[in-house]
Amino acid sequence: MGLARRVNVWSIGVALLLYGAILVWFRANERRLIFFPEAGPVGLPGPASGLVARRFTIVTPDHLRLVGWSVAPPPGDPHGRWVLILHGNSGNIATPGRIEHNRQLYGLGLGIVAFDYRGYGESEGTPTESGLYTDARAAYDFLRDSLGAPASRIVIYGHSLGSAVAIELASTVAAGGLIVEGGFTSLPDLGAEIYLWIPVRALARSRFASLDRIGGVRMPILGIHGRDDMTIPIAQGRRLFAGAPAPKEFLEVAGGHDDAYEVGRAEYERGIRRFLEGLR
Repeated sequence: MGLARRVNVWSIGVALLLYGAILVWFRANERRLIFFPEAGPVGLPGPASGLVARRFTIVTPDHLRLVGWSVAPPPGDPHGRWVLILHGNSGNIATPGRIEHNRQLYGLGLGIVAFDYRGYGESEGTPTESGLYTDARAAYDFLRDSLGAPASRIVIYGHSLGSAVAIELASTVAAGGLIVEGGFTSLPDLGAEIYLWIPVRALARSRFASLDRIGGVRMPILGIHGRDDMTIPIAQGRRLFAGAPAPKEFLEVAGGHDDAYEVGRAEYERGIRRFLEGLR
């Protein structure tokens, strides 16, 4: 074997070893690539928010304590609807922008239940896909049993990774409606668009398979997506929505992944208000 050939074989071998090491690292660090919790004390929204919030704690079936806040529906609203908020994969319920979004939903006539998944904020535990599903169901049960909300007056809302949690919950419980913002078909589908040289679909253990589940949702669905979303491309949201059963509506608004509620405020609020009026 000539020197040049030996060098080529050696180079290929090293490249394969490095690529294999990358795959092993990717597999071992999957959870860190999905969840970005910010743990620590989370206070109630301040007076400037316009929200009169009450702190609550719930205990999951696997004995973890979750912390959140609730805001009763606006006084005088005959519908008394609540929105159960399932936030995205980073921060916690007090991450900048989330309280403002809560205030916006309250202004549309909705009471608020916002909580942190396991490992986020003051909630105990470590986030996993199955754990987030368990947490969402525990929060839903709290809303039904402790706050006395009829299923028909509950709107399930999920943003980003929370959209997958919301879809899973909506496929297993009764509610008045489902709002999915910044949704995607599945985590492996999304990962394959980001990590082009890694076989994400084969390696991923966390699936968050929204497209597989959304067909089982039996309530009106509103999909919302920012036209300039660079985190989850709007094409993902469109494909997810195409698999949803009727009645459904897809709302494209100005803005990106985390600021559509603000940048596209007028069309955003108009779309949600129209959706809520349709639930009546």
